[in-house]
Amino acid sequence: MTHNALLETMLSTLVGADVDIEPARIAFERTRGGFAARFAAAIEVQLAVVAKPEVVIDVAEHPEELAKAELAELVRPAATGFLRSYPTKGELLDELDRIKRRHERRPSWIPTVDRYGRPLPSAGAEEEPSSVSAVVASFPELGAVTVQLPTDDEDRPEVPVLTGGIGELEMVLHAVLGTVGAEGVLGELHLDAAANEALVPDETCWWPRQRTGPVPAAHDPGVASELLATCATLGGVRVVDDSPEVIARALTAAGDWRFSRRWRLDAWDPTSDAGVLVTARAAFAGWAHERGSGLILYASGGAFHAHEGLSGYPGPLHSHLLCVTRSRAGTDAIDAVHRVTLSCPGPDWCHRGGCAETVEPELDALLSPLIEAGQTSGAMTGQDEVAEAYLQLYGATGFAEYADSVLDVVGSTLSGAGWVELERSTWDGGLEDLLLRRAEHCVRVEYDPVTRRVRLGDGKPWLESSLDLLAEDGVLTGTEGAEDVDTGDEAVERWGTDLLTAAQDLLRGAIESVPHQVESTILGLHPHADGDLRGPESMTLATEQVSSLLGRVGLLGSAN
Repeated sequence: MTHNALLETMLSTLVGADVDIEPARIAFERTRGGFAARFAAAIEVQLAVVAKPEVVIDVAEHPEELAKAELAELVRPAATGFLRSYPTKGELLDELDRIKRRHERRPSWIPTVDRYGRPLPSAGAEEEPSSVSAVVASFPELGAVTVQLPTDDEDRPEVPVLTGGIGELEMVLHAVLGTVGAEGVLGELHLDAAANEALVPDETCWWPRQRTGPVPAAHDPGVASELLATCATLGGVRVVDDSPEVIARALTAAGDWRFSRRWRLDAWDPTSDAGVLVTARAAFAGWAHERGSGLILYASGGAFHAHEGLSGYPGPLHSHLLCVTRSRAGTDAIDAVHRVTLSCPGPDWCHRGGCAETVEPELDALLSPLIEAGQTSGAMTGQDEVAEAYLQLYGATGFAEYADSVLDVVGSTLSGAGWVELERSTWDGGLEDLLLRRAEHCVRVEYDPVTRRVRLGDGKPWLESSLDLLAEDGVLTGTEGAEDVDTGDEAVERWGTDLLTAAQDLLRGAIESVPHQVESTILGLHPHADGDLRGPESMTLATEQVSSLLGRVGLLGSAN
């Protein structure tokens, strides 16, 4: 092969027509430094895909003390050059020196494997958060969707999501729209033009197309957005169209918007036989105010038509707003789904034969700042302080050193209504619980950060279990039916006055059961993060949702 032919081969290998260059774009944008550093990072990412993995071995501190057979077994998998079939011990030690020098000088972009061929993490790579996959099929309008739960514990989550509930829907929508993807908001995502065209009904499609048949939402974010823009129901709940007042109120109460990467769709207009370039983006958030809480989605974009020029609408995609409202009781049951169509691609392309478009100046005024925020989020580049701060607030990595927790909000809200904290625990795996008492009632609050679910229940059984701990510590004495609680200074220092007093009242029959148990998801938190309140609006969102839930079950009223 000639020198120039080799260069041509290298070029086609790195940036050929069938090569995915999006990882290179992301590496370029995320790397600090000048053009040379960014260009090198992009090239390294592309080379890593085609590079042959190198074997890494653990070099013994004193290899000369190993037997020849042991040395040969260690060296052969990672040999860097020719090694005779029956080398001497000296030759094996020389080869081991070469292997060691290669380990020290190997560029970080070259993939590595262990002696058994198992891939090893690259040097300096951030450890990915542990997660397990779960398939959700509760929303037939979207098809089966795989979501990630941030845990590797087989026994988690302990407070599971409600099947078909709004908490499960939140995870599904984030997954299909790519608003919490590992790539963050950087770069472009090319949509599947054939898959989006396949959504056009057969009776409407008069032109030949590449693909027919149903396409699930998990296949492509553009498909997901179009299904949400045109579905008649969501999770079996009827979608109510043209509801600008409901959606405007949700927009004013929404916070911590998370954006997808910019979508690019290279489409074709069969009517005029012209190419169409579409760019779009999804934004997704939780909302909460005194009358309710839920989720809100905004999909929008623009297009360039080869004959008609630029447009502020993403035809052949819809621009739309979708608002999901949870049960008035504050639980995860879905109470209502409202939608506003801002632009429709028309009856020849729309998957339901055309939509009534809403023109509402109030919505335009509310959406304008959101569009600008989406543009700014897409400009986050490099691993600098700004990008790290963005991840701390909106992402699933780069956790802040301290963040308020959902149980902090629950505790402070109940404290304002006269409840007293008796005990707070964090269990292996992250489950948190809080035991509180007011007058003759005890309530237990559990929070599972894996599902962002709060469970309220009777605290009396947990107070009873505390008696065993008090007995083991020698604080609870006496015989059955005649127990006594030590309230001396040492006992108070270890257990606190409130818990000891509650134990005394329990023994004399002054604690009653709380009859109800209720569960609810705290909406608006990153589904792959640690479940704490890190976003700028997360405290407000959580406080509104917690207050509504506690008020609905009567825990914020008077003790009577």
